[in-house]
Amino acid sequence: MNNDLLSRLNQFVENEARSCSTDFGCVTPLYVYRCWGGTVAIEVIENGLKKIKNDY
Repeated sequence: MNNDLLSRLNQFVENEARSCSTDFGCVTPLYVYRCWGGTVAIEVIENGLKKIKNDY
């Protein structure tokens, strides 16, 4: 997994948690995929979210 992508994903999740009532566990791969305009494959996002959640 690309460290730049993990960093970007982690920052996105943290910003979402700060800016609204969404907590860390409620950010779904589909939500990220749509927010990022489909520029990253949903499978890659899903794997990245799993890795980030396992690190916490």
